[in-house]
Amino acid sequence: MTGGPGQRLAVRVLLAVFAGYALASAFAMALPSLLPMPRAQAVLTATLLGFVVHLVAALWVFTKPDLRRVAAGLLLPAVLLTALGLALQRTGA
Repeated sequence: MTGGPGQRLAVRVLLAVFAGYALASAFAMALPSLLPMPRAQAVLTATLLGFVVHLVAALWVFTKPDLRRVAAGLLLPAVLLTALGLALQRTGA
C-alpha cells in the first residue's frame, strides 16, 4: 500500500477488527462439530477460543509489514473455515 502512515494504520486497525472478527467467527462456527464433547460444551469452548483467535489475529496484523499478505492471511482461512463449518453442519457431524 502506498498511502501515508495514517492510512496504513487505519487499514491495519480495520483488518484487525473486521478480518479478525471474521476469522474468529469462522473458527467458532467450524470447531464445535470437531470437538468430542456434548454440543453445548463444544459451542462454549469454540466461542471462548474464538476470542483468543481474534486477539492473536489483531496482534499479528501489527507485526507484519505487508498488508496484502496480512489481509490474505486473515481472509483466506476465514473463508475456508466458513466453508468447513457449513459443510460439517449440513452433514450433521
